[in-house]
Amino acid sequence: MSNSNKPVNEKSVLDRLFAASEEASIPKKRVTIDRIDLSFLMSGLREGEIEKLEKRFTNVKRVRGEEKHDLDTKRFNRALVAAATKAIGGEENMKWDHPDMLSRFKASGAEQVVKRVLLAGEINQLADVVLDLSGYYDSASEDEDIKNFSPDEE
Repeated sequence: MSNSNKPVNEKSVLDRLFAASEEASIPKKRVTIDRIDLSFLMSGLREGEIEKLEKRFTNVKRVRGEEKHDLDTKRFNRALVAAATKAIGGEENMKWDHPDMLSRFKASGAEQVVKRVLLAGEINQLADVVLDLSGYYDSASEDEDIKNFSPDEE
């Protein structure tokens, strides 16, 4: 927003925060995979959704008394793509866990369908789009440096 330097009142702040929590505020982007000539409507994911996926695909090993956490990035990226795909080919009822796709690929879930349909680089590209839409590649703008700031001084 370009008017971020203008002071806002409490109601305006609350309205913006409440609006940001709504599903409609989550960014979406249509991405086409040229090889299969289909578009995928990808959505950003909230932190809690990404944390669940990270936890699910993180292996914990004990090495010399310390826990070592390794994220299985390939499986994580497939799950990320499956979770963030809101429509395939413009059809909102067409997602990776569509019963016909699960049956055809003898897959137990959406992630296996993603693995069987898309190439490794395509999965990575879509996962990058999801992370971008989720705010991972955005940078917050710094308004100004404030030294010895006290909220009472406003």
